[in-house]
Amino acid sequence: MARPVIVTLFLLFFLAAAFSSLPPRSALAADSGDRSQTEKTVISGLVTAADDGPVAGVILIEKGRLYGKDFRYGGLIDREGRFSVKVDQGGDYGIHIYATGYIYFPLGINALSGQNNYDTYRLPPNPAVSHAPVIDNVRFEGSEDSSTIAISVSDPDGDLSHQVLALNRATGRAFRMKPPSFVFPWTKNYPDGVYTLSLKSAGAAAYRVINPRDWFFVAADNRCYNSPVMKYPFDAESFIEAHGVTALPPGPGETGGVTGQGIFRDNYRVCHYPDSTRTKVGPGLKGLFNLKTSPVRGFQMNEANVITQIKHGGTVMPPYAHLTDSELRALIEYLKTL
Repeated sequence: MARPVIVTLFLLFFLAAAFSSLPPRSALAADSGDRSQTEKTVISGLVTAADDGPVAGVILIEKGRLYGKDFRYGGLIDREGRFSVKVDQGGDYGIHIYATGYIYFPLGINALSGQNNYDTYRLPPNPAVSHAPVIDNVRFEGSEDSSTIAISVSDPDGDLSHQVLALNRATGRAFRMKPPSFVFPWTKNYPDGVYTLSLKSAGAAAYRVINPRDWFFVAADNRCYNSPVMKYPFDAESFIEAHGVTALPPGPGETGGVTGQGIFRDNYRVCHYPDSTRTKVGPGLKGLFNLKTSPVRGFQMNEANVITQIKHGGTVMPPYAHLTDSELRALIEYLKTL
């Protein structure tokens, strides 16, 4: 019987020594808390035009998949084209970049938790600035506990999208504003009219003192044209200038792409995947010239029809009539390689 007693005593001694070496429960909790406070998840980047010059504007971010409509985070893109937005955790996010005079840039990403998720973004110029949505008559209404922001939005072509958005730079929060009437399905064109944001439903405690200088507004249509990015005092001349002057449609040869791949990158990457058939804004273009008919409009797939589509646009695709014949030829040759 002596051997079992000795073994039992040895085990008890070993366990007591092991537990005595552990830090107290409170110390473990504090250490875990400290790590969570230092491990920030950030989405950041550099935004440029086709000529590699920096572009200023705003970035608004959806929580979850791209076009999930759950806009939560946002920030300003400074005059050097840089932005940095803190999000709550890693996971899927939908990035939307807007700059006055440019086509807006949507991209779905998977952010790594506790890291700075950095990338570069190149915006194509808007070839039809006069067709972009217009925001006016911005007003702050109501009492301290139930304040409402209202803006009037119109689109010259009647194809406004669900992206009528507000950004509060002081809190880093982004919001999708409520349309004047119910729209179903959400992919349909939205009506012109007064769009509103109830700050009570948005969490009134953070906005007890409303500072109009903290607010920025932008709207986009279903062809990826966006309004000027409006800032205080929200009159016709009060918008974030992309780079010192309002961007205009580029002249001949000013797309910034000297190759077909460069032209695609500067003008079409925001809406089409070159290496996949998945839909982004428009269809993915992998194997485009191997198809018998186009993936959306159904026309016969040949060079002449694709060039016509590029020049004149489609149902939701903007026209790119500013591309020269040589640029179109380079682009077509590149599309054939996909």
